[in-house]
Amino acid sequence: MNAIEFHTVAHDGVLDIPPEHRRVLDGKTVRVVLVDAEPKATDGNETIFARLRRVKTQGPTDLSTNHDAYIVGERDA
Repeated sequence: MNAIEFHTVAHDGVLDIPPEHRRVLDGKTVRVVLVDAEPKATDGNETIFARLRRVKTQGPTDLSTNHDAYIVGERDA
């Protein structure tokens, strides 16, 4: 599988393929993955700690207390 990446602006449901890629892609079936290239607007006053509080993790309930035992791999942990 060959991958070609380029930036374009969508307008009225149409994506323009840059001229340098048109010849290679003409007549081929292609898979299209769309990624919004514009950064998501966030609250400029939000601190890193506020953002970290939203991070969800999974693990044992006593991980903060017995983290060394889990890292080392003690059987009773």
